[in-house]
Amino acid sequence: MKNFKRIFYTPLILILLTLSQVLAQHKFIINLNDRSEKVFNVILYPKDLKANNSIFQFASTAPGTYQTMDIGRFVKSFNAYDKNGKEIPVKNISTNQWEIEKPENVKKITYKIADTWHTKVSTHPVYAMSGTTIEDDNVVINGQCVFGYFHGMQDYPIYVKLEYPNNWSIGTALQKNDEGYYYAPTYDYIVDSPIMLGNLTQAQTTVEKTNVKIYTYSKTGLIKSENLLNLLQDMLYATNEFLKGLPVDHYTFLFHFSDFSAGAWEHSYSSFYVYKEDTLNEKYAESLLSTSAHEFFHIVTPLNIHSELVENFNYEKPTMSQHLWLYEGITEWAANILQLRNGLMTLDKYLDITSNKLNINDNFNPTISLTTLGKEATELPDQYYNIYNKGAVLGTLLDIKLLELSGGKKGLRELIIDLIHDYGKSKPFSEEHFFDELVNRTYPQIKEFIDKYIKGTEPFPVKDYFEKLGINYQETAGIDSTKPSIGMGISIKDTNLIITRVDPELQKKGIMVGDILYKLDNTPVSLSNIQAVAPKFMSIKVGDVFNITLKRGEKEIPLQLIIKPKEVRHKFEVMKNPTNEQLKLRQAWLKN
Repeated sequence: MKNFKRIFYTPLILILLTLSQVLAQHKFIINLNDRSEKVFNVILYPKDLKANNSIFQFASTAPGTYQTMDIGRFVKSFNAYDKNGKEIPVKNISTNQWEIEKPENVKKITYKIADTWHTKVSTHPVYAMSGTTIEDDNVVINGQCVFGYFHGMQDYPIYVKLEYPNNWSIGTALQKNDEGYYYAPTYDYIVDSPIMLGNLTQAQTTVEKTNVKIYTYSKTGLIKSENLLNLLQDMLYATNEFLKGLPVDHYTFLFHFSDFSAGAWEHSYSSFYVYKEDTLNEKYAESLLSTSAHEFFHIVTPLNIHSELVENFNYEKPTMSQHLWLYEGITEWAANILQLRNGLMTLDKYLDITSNKLNINDNFNPTISLTTLGKEATELPDQYYNIYNKGAVLGTLLDIKLLELSGGKKGLRELIIDLIHDYGKSKPFSEEHFFDELVNRTYPQIKEFIDKYIKGTEPFPVKDYFEKLGINYQETAGIDSTKPSIGMGISIKDTNLIITRVDPELQKKGIMVGDILYKLDNTPVSLSNIQAVAPKFMSIKVGDVFNITLKRGEKEIPLQLIIKPKEVRHKFEVMKNPTNEQLKLRQAWLKN
């Protein structure tokens, strides 16, 4: 390319070269050698700011988090300087915005921004897997929690230099140039590229044409990257086979094992995981594998298949997509079905997972459609988790329906592969017309399916659909006297535990949906001490008596509960003598 530019030095090339030089001047430098205050000391060297670039914007949220973040809350200081080092007036005009008086004179900006793991906030705590931490032996950076951008320059390239101890390693999907700067072509890209530094182990493999790296921080060194590679390898190959080739040429897993678990966050070329450090026993390994399979599949939805609302994300005033059912629900479906079809999961296990998702779904508001949950995700934090349950079951049913209509030839997997081919990272589908496109790509009957179960709130036809596969389903199947039930569903909202479902018997005692579970046996209950009170919940037995205190507004309501036996719900059983038609469809469903 260098020779090409020398020979064909046209006016167009001159323009492009000049533009790239202007766009590539936003350089951030962060010194991580002093970590005592748990604050990122950021120096930014911008160039050629204009009058319309006077607002420096921190993120109000980030794509894929579905929560209010308001990162400006964590900014401790913000200063701008001219070429002579003279300070230029700045003003904090909103939670996430700093206005610079004469941006065209700015040559340097410095700001301090606290890490999110150790900074207490009264509302909207930032999820750990999408936040930041500064420790003695490790640092985690999610881009939207450290970096900002000037209005009008969200699409400008960013360079980042990190200064850190010589004995540390660094894990990220970002590439470093000869000057030691990591490069991101846009602000969106730096948000999409988490960074983990510290005492890390590393392992890597190649899956067909994709280079996969694993970086691991483990507080006591208990878990190594090589252990995780052994755990994930079969899943990686199963995903490759499911998709007929991975749509990325490189991918980086970042695992952080310390004192608590918080989940994971997906990105185009990487994913970041926060788990409590523990031995890799069967149950723990299963949880890690399940989460990793889900996050890895996000390379497809929404990172390759997405609407323009994801493509052109607004960090100031975001508009959420109604297609959360696709981005999270179908991703969760795919993470499990690809393991079933590749022999990594038994049919009984898949049905157990489906049963569990339906049981969890029972605890959420049935009058909220999947499209509403998507559009109002940030306003419905106590309902959001259901997308991984109701949304995944929807994927199973849609897959069965498509296979039935096509005579077993084309299911949801084949539809996804077609969409991958027609769309991509820089080619979004229409937010408004995507449902019409799905119908046009498949069958007229899919419109009714969408209207009833995605846009609408009709109960899922679980029994009818699984019967097509020769699998019996019972919504209720008696009582299991060995398993306890507290008689209500509980979800998390901000830092509180909220009642989301109440059995009729407890409704008579005055418990209402929306009440806060305030105390358990006189011990205060909140997200901050859930690890301390969880054992009480886990150890209850049928017949146990314990006291709770609910909070409704400012009113406290003490109650005594007797633990009842659990009702068996959502039971699946494979038919012993299916018809030929049922068996044929089941066989098509069980393979790619």
